[in-house]
Formats: sequence, C-alpha cells, structure tokens
Amino acid sequence: MGLFRSEFCFLDRQDPPSVEEQVRAYRTVLRAFPGRKVVVRTLDSGADKPLHFLTAPEEENPALGVRGLRTAGRWPQLLEDQLDAIAQAAAAEQAHVWVMAPMVSTVGETQWFVERCHAHGLDVAGVMVEVPSAALLADPILARAAFASIGTNDLTQYTMAADRLLGSLAELSDPWQPAVLRLVAATCDGGAQQGRPVGVCGEAASHPALAWCSSGSG
Repeated sequence: MGLFRSEFCFLDRQDPPSVEEQVRAYRTVLRAFPGRKVVVRTLDSGADKPLHFLTAPEEENPALGVRGLRTAGRWPQLLEDQLDAIAQAAAAEQAHVWVMAPMVSTVGETQWFVERCHAHGLDVAGVMVEVPSAALLADPILARAAFASIGTNDLTQYTMAADRLLGSLAELSDPWQPAVLRLVAATCDGGAQQGRPVGVCGEAASHPALAWCSSGSG
C-alpha cells in the first residue's frame, strides 16, 4: 500500500492542471502498483502548501483557513476535475484505488465527499482525521466513510494549539502528548464500532509503540 499526495501536480503553477494532465500523472503512479492498494489523497493546499491560484493572501492564520477539503467549498470544480482524473486513471490501470480527503471536520463534509466520489465511480472513499472534531466524531464519520487515516502531525498541532513549524514549541508538537493519544484512541474506537480500517500517517507512523499506547488512551 502507498499514499499518493496528489498536490505535487498542483504546486509551482499559475493555473490548475487540466484533467488530462492529471490523468497522465496519476497513471504513472498507479501503473507501478498493479494489484496493490494505492490511497490517493485529494488536493491538500493551504497553510504550509500555498498555491498561487488558490491561497487567499488575506488569511491571517492559514492553518485555520481554507485548506484541504475546504478549498472544494470555494472552488468545487477543482475537486470534480480531480475525482474525474483519478477515476479515469484507476479504470486504465490495475491498482486498487482508494481516495481520501484531507482536513475533514464534520459529518456533513464526510457525507458530501463520499457522495462526490461515488458519483465518479470511486467506491472506496475515506477521510483524514487531522482535527479534534473529526476524532471525536469518528463513529458517525466512519458510518459514512470507508476508512480513515490519522494525520498525526496536524492532529497534534490543532490539539495542542502549537504551530508544528515552530521549533520553540517542539515539546508541545509531540504525538506522545496524552491529549493527542486520547484522540487517536477515540478515532480507533470509532473505526472498531463501524468495522472500518483506521491507518496513520505523519511522524508518529515511525513509532510502533504509539499504537499500543494509543489503545490505552495515554
């Protein structure tokens, strides 16, 4: 299994890539994984990944602004084009394609994203759990989404109110913080209740001991 961070197709551009450009890029990746699962994360822009044609310069705190799936609320065609391109690439190759959205905060956002994926023939649609609200709502969210992936870097940042790019706050930007572990455990509990898989990405994924600690809520 691999995670495909699709924003590389969008960075350093003045305009978004066309559907055809995206199809070519996605097929190049999917072709390398025949018969294997590839999770494609939809565009995760904003904050530390600004885009010339999306990021609003007037945002005073981009980490709390229009980023991740929230961009689709303002520029819905971007998501529609991306899902179209992913679906075309998946149909042309042999990889098992799962799709997930970043920065999901509510059950309503989850339902909407899953519906948009299904409309494009993408049947396995999941979400990133990066904000505390998503962790606390993991049960109803995963009643709708097929899977979740815990983005521990952002989840730690938002839980501890500590900019993850600020070295002076490194002690707070630690996924071993008990509050973060409790939210990880809450997400896993929601997955267990719904029979949905829950994965992890970010720095914490390199610490197998965290999986055991999280199951005990810290």
